[in-house]
Amino acid sequence: MEPVKGVDFTTCNALLVDNDTAFVSSMKRHLEELGFHVETALTGKEARNCADRRHFDLVVTEILLEHQDSGFRLCYEIRKQSPDTRIIIVSGISFRTGIHFDLSSADAKAWIKADSILDKEIRFEQFDHELLRLFRQEE
Repeated sequence: MEPVKGVDFTTCNALLVDNDTAFVSSMKRHLEELGFHVETALTGKEARNCADRRHFDLVVTEILLEHQDSGFRLCYEIRKQSPDTRIIIVSGISFRTGIHFDLSSADAKAWIKADSILDKEIRFEQFDHELLRLFRQEE
């Protein structure tokens, strides 16, 4: 796997939150190949417990967890606790409900509290592009 150009993730902690075990397995492997130290959680509640114990540089979460809005609530709580954590929503909500969320308006940015929203059918190259955009912002 070619690393994301110019970014060293070997000191970064990532929290991956989803109840889709196939997605978790695949994304966890990808993040670890990029250098992240990865913890996983199946629910928003588990994720909040993880975030109470450790700082995460990156959170990747589904919206539809134990409740229909658990991912949104998790983003809000993570952002409140750790404003510098980058948050990417990778969700199947558009496919499952027909509802599409994006961050193109100020109103959406104000309440969603994520840095990026991607559909679950994303290719790793697209995901890596978002990582590069988010982690290069601090430079």
